Amino acid sequence: MATVSPSNDFSAAPASAPALSAVKPAARIRDPRLDVFRGIAMFIILIAHIPGNAWTGWIPARFGFSDATEIFVFCSGMASALAFGGAFERAGWRMGTARVAFRVWQVYWAHIALFFFIAMSMAWLNTFGFEKNYINALNLSHFFDRPDEQIVGLFTLTYVPNYFDILPMYLVVLAMMPILMALAGVNLWLAGAFSVGLWFGAQAGWLWLPAEPWSERHWFFYPFGW
Repeated sequence: MATVSPSNDFSAAPASAPALSAVKPAARIRDPRLDVFRGIAMFIILIAHIPGNAWTGWIPARFGFSDATEIFVFCSGMASALAFGGAFERAGWRMGTARVAFRVWQVYWAHIALFFFIAMSMAWLNTFGFEKNYINALNLSHFFDRPDEQIVGLFTLTYVPNYFDILPMYLVVLAMMPILMALAGVNLWLAGAFSVGLWFGAQAGWLWLPAEPWSERHWFFYPFGW
């Protein structure tokens, strides 16, 4: 009886190619709607900050419970969920947390670098002898008067000058993502209860974050109240 050697039978080889290609992970597609609405929100924020602008009477804050800032933060939260949520599903909680921690690290140093660049720019503008003091305009006089004290607060995020609290807010929101994902892994209602509890705690004033050591001012963009 004739036998066929398995090593000489190559007929099944081409059939395995589609199976291998089918296991490739699908490429992530960026949702352009989030970018569109974030751009609209930024444009509305620009209009709202132009003095003497009649269009400020027609921004969303005049007609509802939220304004363009809430729109921007909501869209950023959705973008973060799309960017990092898949990592928790594909690689598990530890790898998802590691990826979020790396982004938190990046945002933290971006905040520090941005502060020093802006502080240098304001000091440079003051060398031209303009009537306006740009250091005082951004409330940075305390930093230049006592840098030895304020630099500790800057790196511990207990000194967050005016206009510099957007990145720290985003940093804290990102840092809470592994907690919510862990709770959601136990029960979705538990994650929802945690989120609602944070919001009520923020409204009660239990979770305020100090913005400067010489006053009782808190973070303007409050991460627990969105």
